[in-house]
Amino acid sequence: MMEFRGSAGEAVEAMARNEEAIGRLYQEYATRFPALKDFWSALASEETTHAAWIRGLQARMKEGTVSISKDRFKLQPVRAFSSYLEREMASAREPGMSPINALSVALYIEESVIEQRYFEAVAADSPEVKRVLADLADSTRAHLEKVRQEWGRQRL
Repeated sequence: MMEFRGSAGEAVEAMARNEEAIGRLYQEYATRFPALKDFWSALASEETTHAAWIRGLQARMKEGTVSISKDRFKLQPVRAFSSYLEREMASAREPGMSPINALSVALYIEESVIEQRYFEAVAADSPEVKRVLADLADSTRAHLEKVRQEWGRQRL
């Protein structure tokens, strides 16, 4: 089991910050597109919840009941994803962003989180922590489905 310091602590914190950044981006879309405000605000709120769940894992790491799988987790892709989110936030504020553009970005984000399997990066000894990780993965898949459905409606 890895101690909570260095790259392990950074990794979990980076995951939490990315969830918060996704939430801020979705909230920006809620402001930008009033017709879809409820849709975006709900997703943003859930992203904030995801960050809280991840930060709960940090406490477990400090207790020594959770470890990061060093072979599975690479900090660089998480940092690159963070940079991507920053660029998308800047784009969200530019004129010309349309609801379908925003939904396409959200599709990419949710698909990326699933494909990168961020939530599998944490090797947990605790059934409670395994449940939290499964909940994060399930919630992300649900977000992807909601975004896909709204994307389809907006394309019509």
